[in-house]
Amino acid sequence: MAKEPSTAAEEAGGKSFFKELSSAAAKKALTPLLAAAATASTSYLTRKTTEIWHEDVLPKVREKGGGKAVAREALEKVAGLLSGRSAQLLTEFAQRLGEVAPSDSPADQGSTEKGGETESEAKREEERKQRQQRRQQRQRALQKSAST
Repeated sequence: MAKEPSTAAEEAGGKSFFKELSSAAAKKALTPLLAAAATASTSYLTRKTTEIWHEDVLPKVREKGGGKAVAREALEKVAGLLSGRSAQLLTEFAQRLGEVAPSDSPADQGSTEKGGETESEAKREEERKQRQQRRQQRQRALQKSAST
Protein backbone atom coordinates (compact mmCIF):
# COMPACT_ATOMS: atom_id res chain seq x y z
CA MET A 1 0.00 0.00 0.00
CA ALA A 2 1.40 3.40 -0.99
CA LYS A 3 1.86 6.08 1.60
CA GLU A 4 -0.31 9.10 1.42
CA PRO A 5 1.48 12.23 0.13
CA SER A 6 0.80 14.16 3.33
CA THR A 7 2.30 11.38 5.48
CA ALA A 8 5.47 11.21 3.36
CA ALA A 9 5.87 14.98 3.58
CA GLU A 10 5.40 14.91 7.34
CA GLU A 11 8.07 12.22 7.73
CA ALA A 12 10.52 14.14 5.55
CA GLY A 13 9.85 17.26 7.59
CA GLY A 14 10.40 15.33 10.81
CA LYS A 15 13.75 14.03 9.61
CA SER A 16 14.95 17.47 8.63
CA PHE A 17 13.79 18.82 12.01
CA PHE A 18 15.89 16.22 13.85
CA LYS A 19 18.78 16.81 11.49
CA GLU A 20 18.67 20.56 12.19
CA LEU A 21 18.29 19.91 15.90
CA SER A 22 21.32 17.63 16.01
CA SER A 23 23.30 20.09 13.91
CA ALA A 24 22.45 22.93 16.29
CA ALA A 25 23.37 20.78 19.29
CA ALA A 26 26.68 19.85 17.70
CA LYS A 27 27.45 23.51 17.02
CA LYS A 28 26.64 24.46 20.61
CA ALA A 29 28.82 21.65 21.92
CA LEU A 30 31.77 22.38 19.63
CA THR A 31 31.82 26.18 19.97
CA PRO A 32 33.51 26.23 23.41
CA LEU A 33 35.98 23.57 22.31
CA LEU A 34 36.90 25.55 19.22
CA ALA A 35 37.26 28.74 21.25
CA ALA A 36 39.55 26.97 23.72
CA ALA A 37 41.61 25.52 20.88
CA ALA A 38 41.96 28.95 19.26
CA THR A 39 43.01 30.51 22.56
CA ALA A 40 45.53 27.77 23.27
CA SER A 41 47.03 27.94 19.79
CA THR A 42 47.29 31.74 19.97
CA SER A 43 49.00 31.49 23.33
CA TYR A 44 51.41 28.87 22.01
CA LEU A 45 52.25 30.88 18.90
CA THR A 46 52.82 34.04 20.94
CA ARG A 47 55.10 32.20 23.34
CA LYS A 48 57.07 30.48 20.56
CA THR A 49 57.51 33.63 18.46
CA THR A 50 58.75 35.53 21.52
CA GLU A 51 61.13 32.68 22.30
CA ILE A 52 62.41 32.56 18.72
CA TRP A 53 62.82 36.33 18.68
CA HIS A 54 64.89 36.37 21.87
CA GLU A 55 66.97 33.28 21.11
CA ASP A 56 67.55 33.54 17.36
CA VAL A 57 66.64 36.87 15.80
CA LEU A 58 67.62 39.43 18.43
CA PRO A 59 71.23 38.19 18.83
CA LYS A 60 71.70 38.37 15.06
CA VAL A 61 70.25 41.88 14.92
CA ARG A 62 72.58 42.99 17.72
CA GLU A 63 75.49 41.26 15.98
CA LYS A 64 74.86 43.31 12.84
CA GLY A 65 74.79 46.58 14.76
CA GLY A 66 71.15 47.02 15.72
CA GLY A 67 67.84 47.58 14.00
CA LYS A 68 68.97 50.56 11.91
CA ALA A 69 71.91 48.64 10.51
CA VAL A 70 69.68 45.70 9.58
CA ALA A 71 67.10 48.04 8.01
CA ARG A 72 69.81 49.86 6.08
CA GLU A 73 71.23 46.58 4.79
CA ALA A 74 67.78 45.35 3.75
CA LEU A 75 66.99 48.62 1.97
CA GLU A 76 70.29 48.49 0.11
CA LYS A 77 69.59 44.91 -1.02
CA VAL A 78 66.11 45.80 -2.25
CA ALA A 79 67.44 48.92 -3.99
CA GLY A 80 69.98 46.70 -5.75
CA LEU A 81 67.15 44.58 -7.14
CA LEU A 82 65.12 47.57 -8.35
CA SER A 83 65.88 50.17 -10.95
CA GLY A 84 64.91 53.74 -11.64
CA ARG A 85 63.46 56.23 -9.21
CA SER A 86 62.37 53.67 -6.63
CA ALA A 87 65.92 52.29 -6.33
CA GLN A 88 67.27 55.80 -5.94
CA LEU A 89 64.75 56.64 -3.19
CA LEU A 90 65.57 53.46 -1.28
CA THR A 91 69.29 54.14 -1.56
CA GLU A 92 68.82 57.67 -0.23
CA PHE A 93 66.73 56.39 2.64
CA ALA A 94 69.35 53.76 3.48
CA GLN A 95 72.03 56.47 3.48
CA ARG A 96 69.96 58.56 5.89
CA LEU A 97 69.76 55.60 8.23
CA GLY A 98 73.54 55.34 8.11
CA GLU A 99 74.08 59.08 8.75
CA VAL A 100 72.43 59.09 12.17
CA ALA A 101 75.11 59.35 14.81
CA PRO A 102 75.38 55.94 16.44
CA SER A 103 74.61 56.14 20.12
CA ASP A 104 75.59 53.51 22.59
CA SER A 105 73.54 50.44 21.90
CA PRO A 106 71.14 49.32 24.64
CA ALA A 107 73.24 46.21 25.07
CA ASP A 108 76.21 48.36 26.07
CA GLN A 109 74.30 50.52 28.55
CA GLY A 110 73.65 49.61 32.14
CA SER A 111 76.04 46.72 32.33
CA THR A 112 76.50 46.14 36.02
CA GLU A 113 76.80 42.39 36.29
CA LYS A 114 79.71 40.13 35.56
CA GLY A 115 79.75 38.59 32.11
CA GLY A 116 78.37 41.71 30.41
CA GLU A 117 74.72 40.92 31.20
CA THR A 118 72.66 44.08 31.72
CA GLU A 119 70.24 44.71 34.55
CA SER A 120 67.25 44.47 32.25
CA GLU A 121 68.48 41.15 30.86
CA ALA A 122 68.99 39.84 34.38
CA LYS A 123 65.51 41.00 35.35
CA ARG A 124 64.01 39.38 32.25
CA GLU A 125 65.83 36.15 33.01
CA GLU A 126 64.54 36.16 36.59
CA GLU A 127 60.98 36.81 35.38
CA ARG A 128 61.34 33.99 32.86
CA LYS A 129 62.44 31.59 35.60
CA GLN A 130 59.50 32.62 37.78
CA ARG A 131 57.07 32.09 34.90
CA GLN A 132 58.58 28.67 34.27
CA GLN A 133 58.16 27.73 37.93
CA ARG A 134 54.52 28.86 37.90
CA ARG A 135 53.90 26.83 34.74
CA GLN A 136 55.41 23.75 36.36
CA GLN A 137 53.28 24.25 39.48
CA ARG A 138 50.13 24.56 37.37
CA GLN A 139 51.09 21.48 35.39
CA ARG A 140 51.65 19.47 38.58
CA ALA A 141 48.30 20.65 39.95
CA LEU A 142 46.55 19.65 36.74
CA GLN A 143 48.18 16.23 36.77
CA LYS A 144 47.29 15.78 40.42
CA SER A 145 43.65 16.75 39.85
CA ALA A 146 43.43 14.49 36.79
CA SER A 147 44.72 11.50 38.73
CA THR A 148 42.15 11.90 41.53
